[in-house]
Amino acid sequence: MAGVLIVANGAWPKSFKIEEVFAEYEHVLALDGAANRMVDAGIVPTAIIGDLDSVDNTILEHCKANGTLVIDTPNQEQSDVAKGLHWAEKTYPNEQIDLIGIELGRYDHNLAAYSALFECNTSARILMDGWSALRVNSIPNHIQMRKGAIVSLIPFGNVTGVSLQGCEYSLENASMTTGTQGVSNKAIDATIVVSVQSGDLLLLFER
Repeated sequence: MAGVLIVANGAWPKSFKIEEVFAEYEHVLALDGAANRMVDAGIVPTAIIGDLDSVDNTILEHCKANGTLVIDTPNQEQSDVAKGLHWAEKTYPNEQIDLIGIELGRYDHNLAAYSALFECNTSARILMDGWSALRVNSIPNHIQMRKGAIVSLIPFGNVTGVSLQGCEYSLENASMTTGTQGVSNKAIDATIVVSVQSGDLLLLFER
């Protein structure tokens, strides 16, 4: 089984067979109101994390009765995504963490989910409908890729020491800054390798 799946309270990727996806993970965490849909789908989360203002009381009691750990985090200065990532990183430090449900129809929430990857200094992957996103770090990350898939690097501020191999346009010890320089590259190999020495760099790619 895979590691940890965090479920935010937005749309689940349409390409997923959700019941099969949930079954792949050892731990499934619901962010606040996401627990409502999970229980409706017959899934009891390992934990519910958030300020608990969106989860139905009946659902909450049902989950508690079935062994769900409830983590009440009322801090309004952090999003539920950041709270969930922090808790998962601390509780399951050696597990791969995936996140779904960030597609909320609100652009600020979408951007905040990407920013949470940097806020939490996490290697978690955001899984969306046909796309994935992750924070690039200094350790070269080998990522399996469909040839011809779009690969974009999005810097948040200034980044240095960017390396990208396996794409139509490769990079070696490059510097980037906020802008469009890294958008719409393409994978030419079955595996790409990406790393950055300093700064906040987001990788977005087609699955």
